[in-house]
Amino acid sequence: MGVHQVRTLQRAPFHSQSPPKTSVHRTAPLTDFEPVRSILSQLRILGGVTDAQLDAILGRLEVWTLPAGSVVFQKGDDPMHIYIVKSGKIDLQLMENEVLIHKHDIQVGECMGEASLLSMHKHTATAVAATDSELLVLSKRALIDLKHENLELFALLMMNLARELARRLYITDQLLLAATAKNATAP
Repeated sequence: MGVHQVRTLQRAPFHSQSPPKTSVHRTAPLTDFEPVRSILSQLRILGGVTDAQLDAILGRLEVWTLPAGSVVFQKGDDPMHIYIVKSGKIDLQLMENEVLIHKHDIQVGECMGEASLLSMHKHTATAVAATDSELLVLSKRALIDLKHENLELFALLMMNLARELARRLYITDQLLLAATAKNATAP
């Protein structure tokens, strides 16, 4: 599999009415595993994997190179990948009623897209490269292949993903409870 070009949308600022601009980012298979091992070893979704299992995952990853402002995915897109930030920073944005909310900055070593991919729901946010960035990308197809080729590793990944989503749900619940309590005591 060689290097190829992938077309990506680059959104105009949200206050603008102009249509999104297209940009091109480069993608290639991950061939140099060593520089990313330290990043991946910190990911909760890869907790408990052996070195051999990590190698099996590394062989399935692609690297996406994106200029600042490139849209990784948009709210409403079908989920097709899990993304891990290798370098740079990704801004997760929500847009409701012409109000832009910066939900979270995804930093080096963090991942995104896994909740939508597992739930089979469309993305609920837009991810934009805040700086020139590189992403390690695990496709839905690679996960399906892994299921058929190494069920034990696939099951471990699914268990780790479920734990991570449960952690996020707990945090969201705590935020909701705090906001509800604050509103209940407001005059």
